Amino acid sequence: MAYYTIAIGIVAGICLGFGIIFLFSGLRRRENQELNLLFAVFALSYAATLFNGIRFHNATSVEAYVAVTRWDAIFVVLAFSSLIWYIAGYTQFRPRLFLWGLTALFILTSMANIFRSNLIYDQLLGLNTVIMPWGEEVAYLEATDSAWSLLFLVGQLAVLGFMIYACIRQFLHGERSKSLILGIGVLWFVVALAAELLGQAGLIVPIFYAEFGFLGFAVAISLQMSNEIIKTEEELAAYQLDLERLVRERTAELEKTQEKLLQQTQEEAALEERSRLARDLHDAVTQTIYSAALIAEVLPVVWERDPDQGLRNLAKLRQLVRGALAEMRSLLFELRPSALEHADLGSLLNQQADALTGRTRIPVIVDVKGERELPATITVALYRIIQEAFNNVEKHARADQVKAVLQRSSHEVCLTIQDNGRGFDPSSIPAERMGLQFMRERAEDIGAIFDLKSNPGRGTKVRVTWSEPAI
Repeated sequence: MAYYTIAIGIVAGICLGFGIIFLFSGLRRRENQELNLLFAVFALSYAATLFNGIRFHNATSVEAYVAVTRWDAIFVVLAFSSLIWYIAGYTQFRPRLFLWGLTALFILTSMANIFRSNLIYDQLLGLNTVIMPWGEEVAYLEATDSAWSLLFLVGQLAVLGFMIYACIRQFLHGERSKSLILGIGVLWFVVALAAELLGQAGLIVPIFYAEFGFLGFAVAISLQMSNEIIKTEEELAAYQLDLERLVRERTAELEKTQEKLLQQTQEEAALEERSRLARDLHDAVTQTIYSAALIAEVLPVVWERDPDQGLRNLAKLRQLVRGALAEMRSLLFELRPSALEHADLGSLLNQQADALTGRTRIPVIVDVKGERELPATITVALYRIIQEAFNNVEKHARADQVKAVLQRSSHEVCLTIQDNGRGFDPSSIPAERMGLQFMRERAEDIGAIFDLKSNPGRGTKVRVTWSEPAI
């Protein structure tokens, strides 16, 4: 049974697996990328030399044996070169001149073996076999070594010495766990080398132990690096959990801040609205009531002196009181917008007309035709258009008469507001001026048709027509 060949194949397979794993790890991970790639090259090269070992141990001629060992030199160089550079990175000990010198030494001896095998061996004595204790025959080459072969041996001993020194140095620098792992690999190699020498001396069973020399190193370092990868993944997972916790905390804080800002904004908006209402009360209602109070105060005297003038003042007083009442109702609608949705549009039109007359003394003729209940959105939109149209009359029209007509039928509502003021050229004024864009957008929101007609010196007419959507 070829136990020795099977054992070499198993070891080669293990190293091949480690090499592939760390090759992918080095290509995919930036952390320890150089070390992972160096170890992958070492493990794959070591596996290749073991597979070649199976070939030359089963060789049947000197030529076949030499042919295998010649090309095996490439993988031996890769294995030793990547090993010393890996040890240098692993222990953080990089005597670059020494490392490059060893690398050059291995390359030169490899080239000597590839191109001229007789440079490695002074004399090829022949192919011999050794019989293992279990009866397996293993071939080996009998030859006398040349100076190149001795030089290669010196390089191997230098690698061993460098590994031992770097391991001790790493231990003394406090990295004891990593140095112990490396020490196990070095010890395995030394024991395997010593066992082969003892076997050649006939003191123990003569087996090629040196071929398994790097197995302990490959396994120990692989487990160490795998443990570091697992540890890194665990640290990343813990970091991710901490990051998620931190995100949740910051999100909760942000939500609380947003709630505070929203509450503050609402309070500021309420305060601003109160200030606006206070200004409206002062600008419109208070002044109207003050004017009404003055008329009421002098009305008895004027009545005794001139009854006709007294009647006229009484009509003014009535107009002022109605205007003040209309302004108060408008302000109440602003405070309670929900009440606006249930109000009658005709009443709202009369109310706004009274408010305009109370503020400006401009008479407003209101004509409401027909009755029907409108959807809340339609009522609110038309009410806002009425407000804006009357506001334009007050600020820009310089009119002395306004007519507002509201026609309601079962299928259509038409609102017309016309003044006899100075008018304007619609093409010369931007749409966003005078609230025109606001009225147009309000009409479009409810699917109504907005029409504006005006000419300089001939007044302005605003017409909004809303039709019941077809079912």
